[in-house]
Amino acid sequence: MAGGNTPLPAARLDPEAVFVEGPIAPHALTACYRRFAANSAVGAELVFLGQVRADRIDAGTVAGIEYTAHRSMALQAFNTVIERVAGQTELIDVEVRHSLGYVPVGGASLLIAVATGHRDQAYRASRAILEAIKQEVPIYGREITTGQQSSWKINR
Repeated sequence: MAGGNTPLPAARLDPEAVFVEGPIAPHALTACYRRFAANSAVGAELVFLGQVRADRIDAGTVAGIEYTAHRSMALQAFNTVIERVAGQTELIDVEVRHSLGYVPVGGASLLIAVATGHRDQAYRASRAILEAIKQEVPIYGREITTGQQSSWKINR
């Protein structure tokens, strides 16, 4: 329940919508904006995009990350996170996308878009969802270097 009394739209929890093969396309932002703008209770929207960086790791420079997940377990964890955050904040609507498969440096691999009545709630909800995803959702990333070596990514 969002804000304690209005259920969040179920469409965002559809595994075909949550999980994206490869980088998240820019048009996902437009779709969020249009949906959120149609709700007259929304006073603040906040979007977080996680982008793959060219980190230097022991195996070399990261060229991209290959993400894997057990979809039904990850979807259940996303649902749990969103329900918990909705119970703690005045979340009106939310959209979450996470990449699976290969995402090159510069590509977006995580989208969190929240809609609330006020900006402070938007910041709190977005941060809570982000931190919980990093800790609780079983999605794994294997960093692939320019030399085609790899190592499993540790969430920070």
